[in-house]
Amino acid sequence: MAFTVLLISSVLATMGLEVYGNVIAPTNLCAGAPDGYFVRDVTDCQSYYYCQNGVGTYNRCPGEFYFNELSQLCDYSDKVMCHICQQQTGVQILPHPQQCDQFITCSGGASYVGQCTEGYAFDRRLKVCNPLARVNCEQQRCPAQDNPNVVVYLPGVERCDEYFICRSGSAIQKFCAPGLYWDEVKEYCDVQENVQCLLH
Repeated sequence: MAFTVLLISSVLATMGLEVYGNVIAPTNLCAGAPDGYFVRDVTDCQSYYYCQNGVGTYNRCPGEFYFNELSQLCDYSDKVMCHICQQQTGVQILPHPQQCDQFITCSGGASYVGQCTEGYAFDRRLKVCNPLARVNCEQQRCPAQDNPNVVVYLPGVERCDEYFICRSGSAIQKFCAPGLYWDEVKEYCDVQENVQCLLH
């Protein structure tokens, strides 16, 4: 028995995951998850829960790593699709930060990437997929390769304090400190009075 626990601890340590933390009350967070499975935290890209007997134990990835539920490990942020939904209840449909033919669905606080049918693009105004000819798609995209001398930012798609940093061709969601808005012209967070934001 002690050997099994030691072996499991060793395997988890090599994956960059910790199984120590605060136990949370049983919720449907671990519903359907087998014992020993790691479940992502839909409110924080770096956090996850270790499921055991239907109970989730909260943990957090080290440094700037994000939790990758598919791989069951802490990973580089550009390898993980993570979008934090503003509302934790109901359903919201949002534009994808880079792809005109994709959108993000937030359902119960969890985010999923959706794909429009070929020949269609996501209409940001109507929040539906429409034929390309009817959609004005002038989205900025992250460069495929990073230039270490230039940081590329993309504006938020859902809230005024949201912005994206490009890393290895992927848009990584970030937020300004509380009370600040992202200024897409100056490319930094500033007090709300100094920023014109059309998002609500």
